Amino acid sequence: MLNDMDEKDKRILALLRKDAKQRVSQLAKKVGLPTTTVHNRIKRMEKGGIIRGYTVIPDYKKIGKAITAYILITFERTPDKKYSQKDLAKRLKSFDEVEEVDIVTGETDIVIKVRVGDIDELDNLIINRLRSLPGVDKTRTMIVLSSI
Repeated sequence: MLNDMDEKDKRILALLRKDAKQRVSQLAKKVGLPTTTVHNRIKRMEKGGIIRGYTVIPDYKKIGKAITAYILITFERTPDKKYSQKDLAKRLKSFDEVEEVDIVTGETDIVIKVRVGDIDELDNLIINRLRSLPGVDKTRTMIVLSSI
């Protein structure tokens, strides 16, 4: 499907990424195509898996999640070797505070993005919950100061 994308498809996708709530008629004007054509292109990208879904981006401060942090986790195989890095990643994804989980290469094995209300919540998440999970060897935390 990626090879089937032309510049108009890429432009539609870029516009949707900036504001997925735009009407098809608005997109059509910006891209210079008929509304029906833009609608059909969007449906084709959805069907082909290029557009996997639409989302809402809340104001996290207003919903009590003012602190964003990235936590780098070093994985250590359990003695029985039955608990894998993917098992840990799936478990981490189930935490309410965890927004993203990525298995990566390098000195760190897993990177998670978390959102919490305050430093006490972050402290509890790291010290009492993450570090007690099987397979978690070490954690390093980076608190986001600002996002652009």
